[in-house]
Amino acid sequence: MALNLKQNLSQKLMQRLSPQQVQLMKLMQVTTMDLEQRIKEELQENPALEEGNGGKAQDEVSISQLKDGPEETHANDDDSASDSRLDTGDDGTGGPETTPEDFDLNDYVDRDREDYAYKLKSDNYRDPSEEYENPVRFKQGFQEQLRNELGMLPLSPVQKQIGEVIIGNLDEDGYLQRSVEAMVNDMAFTLNLMVEPGQVEEVLRKVQGLEPSGIGGRDLRECLMIQVRNKLADAREHKAGSEEISVLQTALKVLDKCFEEFVKRQYGRIAERLKVDEEDLREAMELIKTLDPKPGQSGMESAMPAAPTLIPDFYLSNEDGELVLLLNNKNDPSLRVNPSYEQMLLEYGDQSGLAAKEVAGNAPVRDSRQRALDVKRRQTKEAALFVKQKIDSARWFMEMIRQRKDTMLRIMQAVVDYQHDYFLEGDITKLRPMRLKDIASMVGMDISTVSRVINNKYIQTHFGTFLVKEFFSQSVEKEDGEEISTSQVKSALQHLVDAEDKRNPLTDDYLVEEMRKQGFVLARRTVAKYRDELGIPVARLRRQL
Repeated sequence: MALNLKQNLSQKLMQRLSPQQVQLMKLMQVTTMDLEQRIKEELQENPALEEGNGGKAQDEVSISQLKDGPEETHANDDDSASDSRLDTGDDGTGGPETTPEDFDLNDYVDRDREDYAYKLKSDNYRDPSEEYENPVRFKQGFQEQLRNELGMLPLSPVQKQIGEVIIGNLDEDGYLQRSVEAMVNDMAFTLNLMVEPGQVEEVLRKVQGLEPSGIGGRDLRECLMIQVRNKLADAREHKAGSEEISVLQTALKVLDKCFEEFVKRQYGRIAERLKVDEEDLREAMELIKTLDPKPGQSGMESAMPAAPTLIPDFYLSNEDGELVLLLNNKNDPSLRVNPSYEQMLLEYGDQSGLAAKEVAGNAPVRDSRQRALDVKRRQTKEAALFVKQKIDSARWFMEMIRQRKDTMLRIMQAVVDYQHDYFLEGDITKLRPMRLKDIASMVGMDISTVSRVINNKYIQTHFGTFLVKEFFSQSVEKEDGEEISTSQVKSALQHLVDAEDKRNPLTDDYLVEEMRKQGFVLARRTVAKYRDELGIPVARLRRQL
């Protein structure tokens, strides 16, 4: 069968995003903290972009300020241009040869002080009388502490080796991840140490007696039992009262014989099996609640610095009944195009024109100098193209920063206007149902743009700091036909659970009935869904004595 080759013309309409549009979409998604890092990266990558003379930009920017006019993208003052002018010599090396007479140290010292200040002792060394605190301190982990404690126990060399192996197999929570038989095999193959499982068990019990209490457990049950046993041993050693010892013994029995019932909070079955009254069981439960399920992480100093403080992307204030929205612009530097690069581009243009005139005005010697002039012109053109690309990139980046600010403020202002009554007082009952589609239609933008802007953004109000996405919710219709936000429904559900009798918590069926009494008509699966979203466990797990 022969193949027929055909040619035809077709007309298609396609929409493609330019690299600048893709970069703008990415900038929309980043938070205020991430934007600061992104600007620093751009300043390092593009030499034509620099911080303006004004230093940092305004701390906050309002939508009215953006409407007044776009930010100034570059500065052309004579002083900065003259200080950073680049002279290019005829030899194509980038400038004339520098002589000692032309060299002035002040030309280098006076500019970009932050770049060289670290070399000066007065700037790099602190005052001895000044109090200093290192913000990040590296501290000892629990495994190092256990090895130190192990070294103080009266153990034989073999037992110390076994203890080292046991401590080395503890995870970050303090649980033993390897079985006794596996550790016996490991020591035989890696350390050429032949031991019996009983020897390992003996040393393991000694390790379980070290601090923090509960270390060395193979599961949660054993971890809690170790802590109770250690408490019981200390109580007997210090001759504690009979009531305290009785509570510890009851707690140990609960963990040993009724752990499954304890996890499921089946307190009636526990009391029946252990033949204890309700008061004794309650005291035992309270004691178990004080135990640590992750002993490896408690009481030990972490080497990691504290979590950073949440920085809001928007500020909203109520000034005499008027809501004022500001964009957090605190750490964004004022950007501009480097004047020296603009001057450089002009000089390259002048050089190109002079080269063309020189060739045209020397026709008789054109053949002898043509090659040198062509090489110089090509080098000048390449250098000019490089400078132009960097300048264009800097201007595009500054324009995208401006568009990001404008878009974020427009979308957030639409959210504030839509939820005006809620933001005035912070009353959850005044939160209206709101979808991405509603805001997109108000600002005349695509839904995906609205989604990018609100993603992981926070707003600080006079009644708290919230994730912007929390204000978006679907609507639920009440019995009287009124449409309310699902946030109100969840708030009412949370209040019901908080006010319930913990001895007999409300099941999902009862929650449906109670919500119906308040006018919320919900299915049982809907109540279960909202309960899960609020992080509320099922009724049996909320039961308390």
